[in-house]
Amino acid sequence: MVIDFQAHVFPESYIAEMERLDGEVILEPPDPHSGMRYFFDRKLGCRINTATFQGRDVEKRIEHMDRLGIDVQVLSIPAPGADRFAGEGALRLARVANDAIAAICKKYPRRFAGLFTLPTSSTRASLDEIERAVNELGCRGFGSFTNLNGRALDSEELFPIYERLARYKLPVYLHPTAPLATEAVGLDIMPTLIFGWAFDSTVAMTRLVYGRVLERFPEISFVVADVGGVLAFFAQRAINIYTGRTEEIRQRYGLKENPLDTYRRFYVDTADHPSSTLKCVYDFFGADQMVLGTNYPYGPEEGCVLVKNSLKALSDLGLGKDEREKILGGNAGRILRLGAS
Repeated sequence: MVIDFQAHVFPESYIAEMERLDGEVILEPPDPHSGMRYFFDRKLGCRINTATFQGRDVEKRIEHMDRLGIDVQVLSIPAPGADRFAGEGALRLARVANDAIAAICKKYPRRFAGLFTLPTSSTRASLDEIERAVNELGCRGFGSFTNLNGRALDSEELFPIYERLARYKLPVYLHPTAPLATEAVGLDIMPTLIFGWAFDSTVAMTRLVYGRVLERFPEISFVVADVGGVLAFFAQRAINIYTGRTEEIRQRYGLKENPLDTYRRFYVDTADHPSSTLKCVYDFFGADQMVLGTNYPYGPEEGCVLVKNSLKALSDLGLGKDEREKILGGNAGRILRLGAS
């Protein structure tokens, strides 16, 4: 079974509710130079993501999946999520998103698995929505971001959410969003998307390690989008720095294990990276911690180009059958407990 862990959708009802809220994040009119549309964050004073409305036609989406050899897509809302809104508006937005994703999964249960978004400005509302998303909607995990509206993922106020997710043994999918360093990156959305997002993913993983979130909640599988930021590329530097300082670091942060070992417990997806990149990722994480991702439906040919690229890169890695099957779907199926009642 081939499972695409990074497949997005912006349901029409979700965008309509976001525009009705007229909150911190708004959808801009089409850019006069490119015709593309962007989400603008009023608090940050900049664009934070590209909007795509490809992929809304579910029948066409399935046609693409069949043609490209994808059996199951794991559906999530890309940035901005409900985390960037507050109050009752955030809860309404989360419910609209989760209802829309659940409806697709219910109609095509063999082709889609859904991740829920949460109104994380309210812990109580988030806990209630987890219960609804799991027990009423049948969602398979939490589609989170690498920070939650500027809040780091090791913040103590998020621990009740982790406790509830751990109780259900639900995975957390971490997709980059407007980085904590957005203002430092500055200039335009392009350096943010190219470099800032990868940095934010790496920071998020580090906070989860040093904040002992992975140690405290071993029941949660954390899956990081886009090969886990830049960690794999700087693996040797990380090894060099940690060597000889392991005990110092463990004592300072109360860690029970070498942080390098904890980093290797993350799962990472392969979304639209070439085989040369995946070789670094494979060398650090290994096939047991990798899942297929494509970033569909962003990009040319209604998202199909990125799917082709992702599948070709994995093929070009030249792995044996067993390891290839783990990355293509075996690991994801286990994380999501697909087939489990």
